[in-house]
Parts: sequence; C-alpha cells; structure tokens
Amino acid sequence: KEALEIFKESKLGEIDIILMDVMMPVMDGLEAARYIRWSNKENARDIPIIAMTANAFSEDVERSRKAGMNEHLTKPLDLEKITKAVRKYCKKNSR
Repeated sequence: KEALEIFKESKLGEIDIILMDVMMPVMDGLEAARYIRWSNKENARDIPIIAMTANAFSEDVERSRKAGMNEHLTKPLDLEKITKAVRKYCKKNSR
C-alpha cells in the first residue's frame, strides 16, 4: 500500500522503476500493482514494476504478469539479476 501511495503522490518522471515485494501484510504487491496499472496517473501503464518474491512456481510468475508486473524475481534475490532487470527498464525509459 505504501508503494501505491508513494507512486500516486509522485510527480511525473520522479520514479523510474518500482521494486515490489509481493507478500506484504496490508496490501500484497499484486494488488498494489493492479491499482497502479488501473490508476489515472499518466505513466501508470508504463512504469516498470518488478516483483520480488519467494514464490517461484510458473503460476506465481503468471499471477505477477496478470497483475501488471514487468519482471518476476525470486528470493533469495540475486544482485546480478536485479541489476540486469533495472538496467533493462531504466535504459528503455532514459531520457
């Protein structure tokens, strides 16, 4: 929920990427990603969202994609994979 609120209050271009933990107590990351994608914010459909979760089954990856996540990274997190994903999306969105 906190990520959703921060995104909603941000100025356009202030946030380049969202690293979203899927298993959160108040609002899980899948729900937060759906709210971001459905919001009226100008960049809501384009902001890269990367799921970070211990759930590694193919159905978990599919749930992340259906929620609007661009990537699905599993824990324990691999720094090389995170760096590669961030570079991929930040390069794509660089000005």
